[in-house]
Amino acid sequence: MTVAAKVKSITSGLLRRRSADNVEKDQTHDQHVQNDEQEVFLPPLRPVALPKVLPSHQYALSEHGWTTVTYNEPTDNLHEASQALFQASQAFFDLPQSYKETFKTEIGSEEGWSRIEGEKELITLRCLGNTPKELKEAASAYWAEAGGLLNETLGRISESLGLPAKSLTQYSEPCAKLGSEKTATMLRLFRYEGFEGKESKTVAEPHRDLGLLSLVNGDTPGLEVWDRNVQKYYQLERTYARPAGSLLVGRQLERLSNGRYVSGGHLVRSYPEEITSDPTKPPKPSRPYRFSIVFVLRAHSPIPVDTDNLTTSITGPYKNPLRDITANELFSSIQSAHFNINTHIEEREVQRQRLAEQKRQLEETKGENEKAVEYQTVEAV
Repeated sequence: MTVAAKVKSITSGLLRRRSADNVEKDQTHDQHVQNDEQEVFLPPLRPVALPKVLPSHQYALSEHGWTTVTYNEPTDNLHEASQALFQASQAFFDLPQSYKETFKTEIGSEEGWSRIEGEKELITLRCLGNTPKELKEAASAYWAEAGGLLNETLGRISESLGLPAKSLTQYSEPCAKLGSEKTATMLRLFRYEGFEGKESKTVAEPHRDLGLLSLVNGDTPGLEVWDRNVQKYYQLERTYARPAGSLLVGRQLERLSNGRYVSGGHLVRSYPEEITSDPTKPPKPSRPYRFSIVFVLRAHSPIPVDTDNLTTSITGPYKNPLRDITANELFSSIQSAHFNINTHIEEREVQRQRLAEQKRQLEETKGENEKAVEYQTVEAV
């Protein structure tokens, strides 16, 4: 039985939980901090049916920040679109580097093509204008399917909080299609290195995504998710016996839901090749790469954010309310507190040290009994 299947559904009674501030701290899977906690009693989430999520996997999304998207059988438009995009992305990454470099931008992993030696190569698509011709058709089709699914999912999440679906889908509907205008939402295609040797290799450090929701599809297993119950990483994609994707909660949604949906910690590994013990079977062909599609749904930048309009008996009062800001300002405040795992290793280390120094200085300004705000030194895929 998978970990997701073991998650107990909360269908009645009161939910005893920490304040939203401490929920954020509890999610630091790479550094746990003890705090004096103010306990808040809130009613459970309203039961909703998340699209393409099996009943046994429904509650994992709020409890752990991740769950499994199981494709319909015998055919599924989203699955078919992902397979077409895998083929297109593999063909693109096989092209000469001189051509791929024409899609580089000044904002690095936020848009365009980039490569991190020894880890991965990626291209981030945010509008048709900077999308290679080799990817336009497949990327547009996949974006429409994934955007539709995540928009519907966000509406169900809103209803689970006692809100109309529109309360949250207002942030996602403007990003439903890949068009001529750049959106906050993005589609990232990865080619990870490291399918050699006897040991697994981490090719994306532990992190949580910054946006609302992310949908991950891999051509081979590699995604591992943080299990809050046992406090270790779980090889989620290795449990898939049929075509499936992985759905992750991001930091924007955690903030907008007042911590009722926690952001999902995860990392990516390249596993060693399986060795068969049967000498009569031919060895499996070498796979130098793992390919991945990540659709990152972020709140549309100009939409205003006011948590007074999101407050219900289920969310409870927001410890740190948000008013008179835009979704872009919310994203920028979250982004500034985390280093970017998709930048070059040297720059990543500079960012890591800068954030550690900021945390140290902040702690020095606090009294003995007042804990500093936790700097979560992780970023988005």
